[in-house]
Amino acid sequence: MATVSVNGVDVAYDESGRGPALLLLHAGIADRRMWDDVTPMLAERFRVVAPDLRGFGETPVPDGPFVYAADAAALLESLGIEHAHVVGVSLGGHVALDLALAHPDLVDRLVLVGAGIDGWQHDPALVAAWDEEAAAFERGDLDEVAWINVRTWLDGPTRGEDVVPKALRRRVFEMQRAALEHENPAAEGGWLTPSRRESLGEVTRPTLVLVGALDQRGFRQIARLLAEEIPGAELIELPAVAHLPPLEHPEAFARTLLQFLPAA
Repeated sequence: MATVSVNGVDVAYDESGRGPALLLLHAGIADRRMWDDVTPMLAERFRVVAPDLRGFGETPVPDGPFVYAADAAALLESLGIEHAHVVGVSLGGHVALDLALAHPDLVDRLVLVGAGIDGWQHDPALVAAWDEEAAAFERGDLDEVAWINVRTWLDGPTRGEDVVPKALRRRVFEMQRAALEHENPAAEGGWLTPSRRESLGEVTRPTLVLVGALDQRGFRQIARLLAEEIPGAELIELPAVAHLPPLEHPEAFARTLLQFLPAA
């Protein structure tokens, strides 16, 4: 693990491999450790950089306004990287999209995995899970908050708690539980672009959209929207996984990336 100071925060990151730069942006239920099983396969062809976003893993979230994509751009600059392929999952996908729209010169190819988007109206069942999570947070039951997130995002809407391996569920729980310790209401996150959803037609980088076949329905719908609205984008639905494909099937996920990303 290394750290670099960008925009007033010490960002923790892992780096390995040599070749074209590849920036990996984790999901909001995880941290940079979600890439541990994927990175060795990618590092055979790429210089892989996997940071903890603010408020996740070993990166704090100080008081005041911040922008995830601005941190990502500053991280690349600090590491002397002029441009990189960018892969983002969920929140990380939304950040990657923001970065590609605001700084297309920094992005070679873009991979959006179960990415979020602004202005989306989600299903009542998912909204109910968020309400349950908020209630647990209000009563101070942070363990339950983390387990709600495991059930919502790792298990997904169609699988029971006994389907996903217990070790993987515990791994995701621990990443989410650590993030909850960083919660800071005085930190105000923002975006580089006014609306990613309204700007999809302006994405100029070659884009691959990935989504798990067992993901929440709204995120499968968002994936179709991204593929339809981003010029030339390709959509692949990944079988037998929900919202976190790099954790569930790392080998298959890495193969899919390697087929899309040129090594030089």
